[in-house]
Amino acid sequence: MLFTMLLAVLSFMMGLTAKTNKSFKELISPLNCTYAIMTKEGKQGRRYIFRDGKYSSDTVLKDYDMALVFESADIGFKTLALGGATGMQVAMNNYDLKLVGNRQLFNGFGILLQISMGIVKRK
Repeated sequence: MLFTMLLAVLSFMMGLTAKTNKSFKELISPLNCTYAIMTKEGKQGRRYIFRDGKYSSDTVLKDYDMALVFESADIGFKTLALGGATGMQVAMNNYDLKLVGNRQLFNGFGILLQISMGIVKRK
């Protein structure tokens, strides 16, 4: 449940940033990608969709360009919320996190998440 709530908060923050931050809007305007963060069994997760400068999100976990697939919801929550700067790398090293799909999109999605959460400022 914490994992699902965290993903919903990420979605809300990304949507809010897409509506209120001009530089973020410019950043996503050329994007046509779909990202997912989900559990291995595919029962929990969220999809983040960028199409023609618009942002949306849903819980359909079948069609994406790149996905972060966690071994379990508990591991996903601990990695994303409590893992700090090295949390994702540690999860990958422990085989608790896999990147599925186009791996080249991973860094871009990470930057979008960081901007929407206020970790990184874009001028």
